[in-house]
This record gives sequence, C-alpha cells and structure tokens, in this order.
Amino acid sequence: MHHAKMLAVGAFSRASGLPVSALRYYDAAGVLRPAHVDPATGYRWYTPSQVERAGLVARMRLTGMPVADICRVITADPVSARRVVDAHQRRLEAELATATAHLADVRELLAATTRLTVKAAELRAALRSIRHAAGDHSSWPALRGVLFDVDDATLRLAATDRHRLATTVLPVTDVEGPPVRVIVPVTVVDAFLDRTETAQVSMSLAAGHVALGALDGAPIDALYPDYRALLAAHGSHPGDTKEPAAGVTVTAPDLLEQVIRDEARSGPDARPRNDLVMIGLDPTKVHIGDAPRAVAFDRKYLADAVRSFGDADLRLTVGERDAIRLAAVGGLDAVVLLMPVRPNVDAA
Repeated sequence: MHHAKMLAVGAFSRASGLPVSALRYYDAAGVLRPAHVDPATGYRWYTPSQVERAGLVARMRLTGMPVADICRVITADPVSARRVVDAHQRRLEAELATATAHLADVRELLAATTRLTVKAAELRAALRSIRHAAGDHSSWPALRGVLFDVDDATLRLAATDRHRLATTVLPVTDVEGPPVRVIVPVTVVDAFLDRTETAQVSMSLAAGHVALGALDGAPIDALYPDYRALLAAHGSHPGDTKEPAAGVTVTAPDLLEQVIRDEARSGPDARPRNDLVMIGLDPTKVHIGDAPRAVAFDRKYLADAVRSFGDADLRLTVGERDAIRLAAVGGLDAVVLLMPVRPNVDAA
C-alpha cells in the first residue's frame, strides 16, 4: 500500500488510543506489528484496517490483561479468543472479591472508637479559649469544626480559619482505643458550651460518630491542616516540654486595654483603616500603634485572641512571615497564631 494511504505512527496512535510507546512495545511483543517499516529510517506505518485491531488491544490493555493473553486473543479464532477473555474476567472478579473482603476488614479497624473522660468544666474552658478561631468557609469544610486530637493521655484541640490558629491541651483519663484525630462540628461544640454540668464527661470519637457526653453528631469528613507543623515553625506547641521561645511578656488585660484604647483614638486622619492595629516588639515592651518595624494585624482577631487567655500572662513572639504568637505563661496551656495583614492605603 502506498504511504499516502497509510497512517504514520503518530496518527495511528491518535486513532487507536494507544500511545506511541505502547505501539513500540506491542510491535516488539508481536501483538501489533506495523504494516511497513522504512528500512532506511526505521519509521513505522500502519494501515487503516489495523485501527480496529489496535482499539481492541487498547481495551484489553485497560483491563490489565497480560500481553501473552492479548496475543492469544488477537491470533486465535473467535471461540478460543472468547475463552481467553472470559478467563481473564473471572480472574478480575476473584481479585475484586478478595480486595473487597480486605477493605471490609480495613474499614472495621478504622471504625474503632476511642473513648476518654475529661472534666466538663476544663473541656468547656479549653473550647472557649479556641472557639474564636474556627472558620465558616463553605469551600473548606474542615475549618467549620474543632479538631480533637487524642494521643496517649492528652487531648489537643485546634481551631483555625487560615488567618489565625488557636490550640490548647488538656489532660484526659481512662483513654480506651487508638490515637485519633476527629473534626467535631462547631454546632456540637457550641451546644456543649451552652451546658452547665461540672462533673466529668465521657467522650467517644470515631470516624463516623462523635459524642460529648449526651451530645452527639457526625464528624466532618475532611482533612485538617497540619497544625502541628505550623506551630513547630513558630516555636514549641502546647504540650511540648522544650524551653519556650524568648519574647515579650505582658498580662492579657493590659494588652487588651492597649488594643481597645488604640482603636478609640484612631480615625481616618490617624490610620487608613480603623480595623487594623499595628504591633511592634522590642526586647522588653509591646508597642501598639506606629512603631519601628510594626506589623499590621486584624484588630478584632487580636482582641478575640487576647480575651481567650482571660487574666493570664502572655508571651508574645514574632515568627515566620511576621506572624505573631501568643502563648500563656503558666496556667492554661494554649497558643494562638495570628497572620499579619497588609494595610490597604486606598481604603481611607
């Protein structure tokens, strides 16, 4: 056949659905040889009539059929070829049944429930200290909950909306089950915060169900951000035993008063945006307002973060990308990270 009526390897690849590399492989295996090979260049040509056979090979290839069996199907009579295809399907069905059984065992193991006990008042205080940081992003479901991270006899709680991260740790007792990380919806968290019991409360955390005492619900099925890595990049995280990073120490009420006072005296002539607060740290003091190397933060986020510590002493440090880290000095084992914002000078 004249080359004008034949298909070059690229055109044949597109027509058949087989990549060029596969055509080379099936040529060497004797499954699908080109109709003509240029003796000078080694370039391969195929006839239009070979497209149907190549499409058949492509479909068998997608099922994972061994090359030897593909050869048998291509070269055998229709009855014998059908027997080869049927035998391959039976193998696939048997493999699927085996895989399904194994996956059922895996699901059963993953469905294990972790149970623990904690003082209701302590859990309520811990949740209140981080609730302000939980997000409401419809595009990121994981942020619409609080992460309950249980490991040994420790419960770590985390909440974030990508602009701020709040974490805390509290001891638990009677832990039964494997380590677990479950995202509890804020609806369940808020309902628990509305309760007033002070005795111990039993919790159960599993992939498909969570319970805080008498309250229960379905966990959020999503991946939570790696909050531990983020905290590690900005110093030790709650529960760490290593020495905390150096910084400026200030009482939470004093810092909150400065933030509020700064807001009262700010205005269009003083600062482009009244919802921002400028913070600068030197070795001994926190500067609120315009100061050398001051960084802008969302005023409400900062006020919420400071309020979450109550009357505690705070240590403030500046970390990567000018994020500010607030950590309790003694008492509540909590950390808050706030991401800086860029003031919009045109928003006056």
